[in-house]
This record gives sequence, C-alpha cells and structure tokens, in this order.
Amino acid sequence: MREKTIEETYQKKTPLEHILLRPDTYVGSIEMEKSARWVLREGNLKFTNEEVLYVPALYKIFDEVLVNAADNYQRDKRMNLLKVDINPAEGYVSVQNNGKGIPVEMHKTEKVYVPELIFGHLLTGSNYNDDEKKVVGGRNGYGAKLANIFSHKFVVECGDGLAKKKFRMVWKKNMTTHG
Repeated sequence: MREKTIEETYQKKTPLEHILLRPDTYVGSIEMEKSARWVLREGNLKFTNEEVLYVPALYKIFDEVLVNAADNYQRDKRMNLLKVDINPAEGYVSVQNNGKGIPVEMHKTEKVYVPELIFGHLLTGSNYNDDEKKVVGGRNGYGAKLANIFSHKFVVECGDGLAKKKFRMVWKKNMTTHG
C-alpha cells in the first residue's frame, strides 16, 4: 500500500462540501432508527404513541423549516395559519404561513435580496445579536439552509406586504444552482 500524499492527507473543504460530506455533524444521524413517537394517522383525530422507523437527519431537516415558519408568529401575532403539505407521490414538502413576510429588499452590504440571504447563504440570519432575548429558534445561521442543501429542488416564495413586493427563488442540486 502506497503512502498518501500531503494533499490526500490534509484537505480543505468548503462549508457546503463539509455539510454534504459530514451531514451528521449538522443534522444528526443519517441511519434508520426505530423509536416510539407520537403519530397522527390520516383520518384519525388523536395521536397514538407508536414504534416507527425514521431517519433523525430527515426529521431535523424538516424541523428546521417548520420552526422558521412557526417563529414568524413571534414577529406577527396576527399569523393564524401554518400549513404543511407532505406529498410523497410527487416527492415534496411544502410549508407556509400567513404571518408578516420577509422584507423583499436588497441587502446593501451583501448585495442580494433578504430572502436569498436567509435561505441560500450559510451563516446568515437575524439571531446574531446576543444582547437581545431569544424567543425564536435558531442562532447559528444554518436552519432552513440545511433543507435547501439536502434538496434536489428548494423553492422560496414570500411576500412583503409593506413594500408590496413578492419574491420567488428556486435552488437546485444541493443549493449549488439558483435562479
């Protein structure tokens, strides 16, 4: 067996490459697990505690988007809708709320629209001020970007009621292309 070169031994990865190479560091185990969970079956009105097979990483990825949508209630108490549509036949999950929209304006420093910054750039967010009390999830700048990275296609649509603007962006191939 030949000895590794210096370049093979010591490597540098981009943050995106690192997330894809070591997903468990960011979203937990990618191995199937069996565990008791509360389940709501279609047509039932009550949750039941059942043994289920699931992948913790997939659960975490979904949770990141759901927490972002729910957090909007902290900013807008008029929010009264949080809708989740899971379509296994077509292979998508959709999450929406009717709370205050994300500002659809150009970020002067980063030179991108705020929704693109939030959903398509790592280590970005609104929870970096440690002098403010945290009442929402997330603080490390990964959040919904992890769902974007682990998706073949990730779509963000939002409206800014104050500016009367809409924003739509589609990322593909693990957040490597967009338009």
